[in-house]
Amino acid sequence: MRLSRFFGRRDYGWVRPEPPREVTLRAVAFVRSPVAKPRPHGWATVESSIVFEPEHAARLEGIERFGHVIVVFYLDVAEGAPEKPEQLELAGGRMAGIFATRSQLRPNHLGVSVAELLGREGLELRVRGLDAIDRTPVLDVKPYLAEYDRR
Repeated sequence: MRLSRFFGRRDYGWVRPEPPREVTLRAVAFVRSPVAKPRPHGWATVESSIVFEPEHAARLEGIERFGHVIVVFYLDVAEGAPEKPEQLELAGGRMAGIFATRSQLRPNHLGVSVAELLGREGLELRVRGLDAIDRTPVLDVKPYLAEYDRR
């Protein structure tokens, strides 16, 4: 497929199709972590691994050149949580909408975290600071690029 079809200047007649209301995603990897259950704090020093499915080996080439990665993951344990709050009470009694927090009790249970990349061995990325528990499904990993990601 030619990318110019989507990004080129020649396709002035392109009209965006109607976006889907539901999407289906598939895990590309799983977290291996010493943390077995959700917790609100204390992730900065946690060292864990992201272990990719074998079909993604070629997609990992070159990732080890980066100091940090952005990890998008599915908070599967939160899916079964009994309550899905619209707001949470923060320290000091202040209320905040769920989108103004880092809580895992989100409508779509997606987690996004920047983790320090300690190294790569085959299908495994070793990271520090990933706030995901053991066996969490990983949906995507991207290199952290300071010129794009730091604001």
